[in-house]
Amino acid sequence: MAHILIVDDNELNLELFRDVLELEGFEVDIATSGKNGVKKARTMQPDLVLMDMRMDGMDGLEAMRVLKGDASTSHILVAVLTASAMKGDKERLLAEGFDAYLQKPIDLASFADEVRSLLEMNVKRDN
Repeated sequence: MAHILIVDDNELNLELFRDVLELEGFEVDIATSGKNGVKKARTMQPDLVLMDMRMDGMDGLEAMRVLKGDASTSHILVAVLTASAMKGDKERLLAEGFDAYLQKPIDLASFADEVRSLLEMNVKRDN
């Protein structure tokens, strides 16, 4: 099953996202900061990083740029997972370099399916 890294500074979000995905059979690791998320992505090489936008220190945008700018991690699918839902946010974040956009709060019934669809999209892109 796919390996997912969730990067979020909110412990409750991390627990919820991890629990939902693990129940669906995904292998899940977590990081509580952008800096730690970059470090873990480099060593673990996950299939997908779910990245919160607003974190102290290195925010999600900066962390994604570091990952996409590093030859060892540029292939990793990075999806923004954010509560930013203003008009134009999705388009702006995708234009910045995120591979996908997921909105908080998540829909518990469809979250794992959304993640599965992202992973399938990535497989098709690589073939």
